Amino acid sequence: MSRFTIAASLLLVIPSSFSGQQPRASAVNDPSLVAIFETKDAAALTVGLSPLSKARLAKGEREVRIWYSSFGNPQFLVIIRQSGGLTTGRLMLWWDQYYENSPASADTRVDNFVRAGYDCGPISKRDSHFGEDRWISSVCEARIKGRPDWKAFLSEAESHALPQASAATPADEHIEGENWGITVERKSGANYGVSHYHIELMIGAPEPGRGPKLQDMVNALAATARRDAALAKN
Repeated sequence: MSRFTIAASLLLVIPSSFSGQQPRASAVNDPSLVAIFETKDAAALTVGLSPLSKARLAKGEREVRIWYSSFGNPQFLVIIRQSGGLTTGRLMLWWDQYYENSPASADTRVDNFVRAGYDCGPISKRDSHFGEDRWISSVCEARIKGRPDWKAFLSEAESHALPQASAATPADEHIEGENWGITVERKSGANYGVSHYHIELMIGAPEPGRGPKLQDMVNALAATARRDAALAKN
């Protein structure tokens, strides 16, 4: 049984939060980036986006992607774009469904779990492979409430940024647990940079203030798309 299959059995039901330990960042040529992006790139392609390291941006455009991956489903992707004086953002929910024989046999319980908990648009799916592992990459866009402060997201993401560098090809090496944490990608023109924060996982309900501020900001944004939050306001 592969490490992805084991992880998939945990992702359906376990909520997640992180301890307050100080995160560390990984440089762009860290070999662990292979493991970090093997499913994230698949999720981006599923909704018609290029991996940010390969995306072409117009002059004066900037894009930041904040990936928040943990032991719970769905995983979160915050996409922020700047073009001139305009700053916009989106929240994507994504998860993987594994299968043994064919894509049609993939378990759909996670789809139902996400739909029950979050208000999101149509679910896009894409059959993906990585070595011996076979999965369906699933993504939907969250219908967030209110008017998020996207510039505040950018400011917080950049406050922990490593110096930007040209995209490098990391070694083909996989490190257990490297998928979990917060990964921040940024691209401006041809310059691409990535920071990954390895944060100790803790099983239990998220507790604001115990992890980095960026984690709290993503959780707060996702909370505006929760169905129970919408019902509480009615």
